[in-house]
Amino acid sequence: MQCPPLHGERIIKREGEDPFKHPVVRKWYEILLNEWKSTKPYAVLLPCTSIKPYHLSRTHKLAYAIMRGYEEKVQFYSVSEPMLLVPREYEDCYPFNSYDYPPSMMTKEEREEFIELLAKVLINVRNMHAHIVGILPKHHYSVVKEASEITGVNVKLYPYGRLPFKTISEVLNNLKEMMKARHT
Repeated sequence: MQCPPLHGERIIKREGEDPFKHPVVRKWYEILLNEWKSTKPYAVLLPCTSIKPYHLSRTHKLAYAIMRGYEEKVQFYSVSEPMLLVPREYEDCYPFNSYDYPPSMMTKEEREEFIELLAKVLINVRNMHAHIVGILPKHHYSVVKEASEITGVNVKLYPYGRLPFKTISEVLNNLKEMMKARHT
């Protein structure tokens, strides 16, 4: 899949700056809302990672390995501040492979902005996928939960704490079993 037509320097969260308002990030929102399409029946939300591209992180490697053979049915997204949702296909693309926004630096206002913007995207994503599953740490879990509650979008959420590998394995293996039983 071709990368979105986005170019620029590395996007870094700095004190007093709001990366959700960065021009490249805003352009991504337009693409995500107006151009991004997926026909896969299942969406799986994982958190973004400090390692870029995400597929180099241990949690994403595990998730992708478990779902090997189901790529035509499962659309992976990374929940990201400030990118909102990043489709697996774009992980190697700019700006998704070239930003740094530690959640600990997020202000209260930026968190509210994250929830509002993500809510709009969830409405769009709901129309593409029959099932949306989120396997997320506390921060991302709470943001997705609030965004889904605002919109009424049904996201089956699974939180994880110190045992991400165990939770990811259990949830994705159960999802595979459900898919086999449904033959979808």
